[in-house]
Amino acid sequence: MKKRNLCLSAIALACAAGAHAQSSVTLFGIVDVNVEHFRAEGVGSLNAVGNGGLSTSRVGFRGVEDLGGGLRAGFWLEGSINPDNGTGRGTNTNNQASGAAPAVAGSAGLVFDRQAYVSLGGSWGEVRLGHDFVPNHYNSISFDPFNANGVARVGALTFSGAASGSLATGITASNSVSYWLPPNLGGFYGMAMYAAGENPSGAANSSDGKLMGARVGWVGGPLEVAGAVSHTKFASTATVGDYTHANVGASYNAGFAKFFALYNRVKVDLTGGTVRKDTWELGAHVPVGPQGRIRLSYARLNDGSAASLLNANGSQRASNDATLWGVGYVHDLSKRTALYGTYAELSNHGQGTYVVSGGPAPLPGRKSTGLEMGVRHAF
Repeated sequence: MKKRNLCLSAIALACAAGAHAQSSVTLFGIVDVNVEHFRAEGVGSLNAVGNGGLSTSRVGFRGVEDLGGGLRAGFWLEGSINPDNGTGRGTNTNNQASGAAPAVAGSAGLVFDRQAYVSLGGSWGEVRLGHDFVPNHYNSISFDPFNANGVARVGALTFSGAASGSLATGITASNSVSYWLPPNLGGFYGMAMYAAGENPSGAANSSDGKLMGARVGWVGGPLEVAGAVSHTKFASTATVGDYTHANVGASYNAGFAKFFALYNRVKVDLTGGTVRKDTWELGAHVPVGPQGRIRLSYARLNDGSAASLLNANGSQRASNDATLWGVGYVHDLSKRTALYGTYAELSNHGQGTYVVSGGPAPLPGRKSTGLEMGVRHAF
């Protein structure tokens, strides 16, 4: 009888503990693969099998535990994958060039390059510790009609730093601490982030890789607006320096179409002068029946860099403007599976060498085009 009573007591305690601290872990992901055709004027064309034209291919794990009293703990581990060749993608460990992953073909495994953090939250909001998207990238995802993916993504222009390539904190930041407002503020939302470069205090580059940023927004009915800014410290050289990225975006769902607008300003303080790039984008999603939608966008980059910054041929870098337009169609076969196709054309001016995402770079001042058709499956 005593054994039976002890057993019943243990079961009761276990049930009480389960009711007090409920937890769950979820495996999720996306596999998105396509066929692509690129053309770079003055260089040639390229046919390829690629991925991520509609959504970034990824594998992730997330979990949450109810700690009682309105307090919860959680984690998120999410890594990009390249299902066209079976590899993963690298991450940056210290928000600087020295922390970039080695680019050894075929050797990269699964790395949690998108998000990797532990969190603690309650009615007061949420605190995250780890690796996460910078505030500006959340605007890029929300207000680019191509959701920052594929050959037509405006990131081909807005992610660029001092040159046509991106800097370490253009999309994500490591070693970060962020605070997120609670979701019950009448449509208002926001977050603030600090990230460390983790250099010794006595080093010449002690502040390199240190990021501070914030994002605030409001959503009500068919309208959403948000603004974000982030600033990363770098000791100035001819190719890198303090990096500031600010953007503001909006979307409006009119029923017959959803409209998007996004404005970005990027500044990099080099020793020879300040790089400044302003990019604006307009776009739309137009429903086609219950399962399809057309996606449209047009973007223009205006380079306002200092007159002291010159191209290799002696012309001013301020002449390196660019335009990008894209058109695509998505057909949902189910809630998880979709077919899509996208075409994009990027025109460089001056000595610009911007390129549609994934394609080879054209000669300075020439065009870059891309066509992709693929399948996206989410699980």
